[in-house]
Amino acid sequence: MSETTSISVASAWRLAATHALPVSIAIVVAVFAVAEPAFLTPDNLLGIVRQIALVGIMAAASTFVIMTGGVDLSVGPVLALAGLVAYFVLGAGYPVPVAVLAGLGIGLFIGLLNGAAIGFLDLPPIIVTLASLSIVRGAALIVGGPDLHSIRDQPIYSAIGTGSLAGIPLPVWIFAAVVLLLVFVQVRTPFGLLVAALGENERAARLSGHRTRITKMLVYGLSATGAALAGIVLSSQVHTASATYGPFGTELDVIAAIVVGGTSIMGGNGSVVRTVVGVLFLGVVSNGMNLLNVPIDVQLIAKGAIIVVALGLSARR
Repeated sequence: MSETTSISVASAWRLAATHALPVSIAIVVAVFAVAEPAFLTPDNLLGIVRQIALVGIMAAASTFVIMTGGVDLSVGPVLALAGLVAYFVLGAGYPVPVAVLAGLGIGLFIGLLNGAAIGFLDLPPIIVTLASLSIVRGAALIVGGPDLHSIRDQPIYSAIGTGSLAGIPLPVWIFAAVVLLLVFVQVRTPFGLLVAALGENERAARLSGHRTRITKMLVYGLSATGAALAGIVLSSQVHTASATYGPFGTELDVIAAIVVGGTSIMGGNGSVVRTVVGVLFLGVVSNGMNLLNVPIDVQLIAKGAIIVVALGLSARR
């Protein structure tokens, strides 16, 4: 094979890999539309976006963690604890903005602690966040117990998760706002460039004078804040707060969306926009299988297979 042919093949492969996910979404949508005409109804399409909003918020924020070559397994418990904190602050008579800030603050605090342990103590991210998963879940159970706590007579807080604007649910608007903000951070600020450099070669970034340890703290703080925001939206949607929300598997859904979107699990390469596409793809697949009454065990197998293929494509790129 000539050098020119090799270059052409490589270029074709990169082009196919770049557009594989959008093409896959189009194919999946076409298949489900033929199998179940109700799939393409406006209500169902809007329902898909509403259903992916929570995972989308968390995945967009956690993209930066994966880009550094790390992982955050504590998003589920942080989601639960943030909702509980907002509930208790509301119950103490404080206004809604204070409750929301308190929930976001506890998420940011936990994330910064995770990032400090990883960045300054050089501990493995998977170990730190796995320990944090257990600690935060235990703290949530101590604070709120295993019971559901009803959020009553809080119409403004409830509107966060149940309200709508221009016919579109507010959680979708919140998701869109988070994505736009994080895209701006990634492509228009030095922080976004530093995150990519850290994932590509941490030693080189450190020798170049970049504060890599501080950057690690910030990316984990950002990830946990995203989980806290999702927890606040969830508690307002269901009008309850509970330490059991964000069960085991939540973090896997988040990581799956990021990886399916094309962010390298080894770090460096990644994009918030591609993560959103990954979230949308998984949401479309899940919704279509639910409409077709596919058994949950088959759905889990399908999700696992999708993740494996996505990892294979990422490694190939």
